[in-house]
Amino acid sequence: MAGEFDLIRWIKAQSAVDAGDVARAAQVQTGIGDDLAVLQWNCDDLLLVGVDQVLDGVHFHIDTHAPELIGRKVMNRNLSDCAAMACLPVAAVATVALPQHHPQVMQLAQQLLIGMKQAGAKYDCVIVGGDTASWAAPLVVTVSILGRSGDIAPITRAGARPGDGIYTTGPLGGSILGRHLTFEPRIALARQLAQTGAITAMIDLSDGLSRDLGHICSASGVGAIIEAEQIPIHPDACQLSDRDHMAPLDHALNDGEDYELLFTASQPVVQSGITRIGTITADRQILLRRNGQNTLLKPLGWQHIL
Repeated sequence: MAGEFDLIRWIKAQSAVDAGDVARAAQVQTGIGDDLAVLQWNCDDLLLVGVDQVLDGVHFHIDTHAPELIGRKVMNRNLSDCAAMACLPVAAVATVALPQHHPQVMQLAQQLLIGMKQAGAKYDCVIVGGDTASWAAPLVVTVSILGRSGDIAPITRAGARPGDGIYTTGPLGGSILGRHLTFEPRIALARQLAQTGAITAMIDLSDGLSRDLGHICSASGVGAIIEAEQIPIHPDACQLSDRDHMAPLDHALNDGEDYELLFTASQPVVQSGITRIGTITADRQILLRRNGQNTLLKPLGWQHIL
């Protein structure tokens, strides 16, 4: 039966086949094959570093979701974090804890890597290293990503100010029906927005609008009023509502894993696909205005540690 070193040799061969990908990432001098990757970094560029993971039974189900889609999701989650700060991805490092009980564990590992590589290649982000292991537990895949500022100052969560508009880049809710595996990171759009100089704070909608807006408000020391009628609701939220009888608006507020951008801006942003959904306030409360009535918006999105 093939073992770890067979897998490493296969990964190295894949890296050699895709040498053109490495060439496009000029910062990568030495990729897979040594104890560490070597990157040449422009001293004028800021280095941005992040990490994300996906867990079987939490972010996907290995019995029903294709390994390539799982690999794509974990890479795209990191790429979406790059979008949230308007940076350019450069390279990634992946680790996989494979389930020993899986009947085709080698093929599983290969398909996961193919999915990660395909997702990264769209944004010239190459996998330059990683680690593999197996254990008597569910599949865990982790990706660490390196990004660069690329002449655009990173947008953080901490710049929102009273009077700023609150915007989202797309419809929300119902991602569990499939979009949580197939979304595209909003990197190009984020950088286009950041170049305007009007964006004051930004985050990607992974934990849900109600919770992620709270992250911006907490970091910025502000509050917000969200207009319920202005929130764009995805058709998936309506489809899911037919099944569970939860209001589509509640799905849009709380489901999470939409991976659209939520941002605040000091000037009006008028662009196709972008919707203003509220206003930043000086009051620390986050309110939902519906039918002329304000109620506290509870953060009911995803909570990582219960």
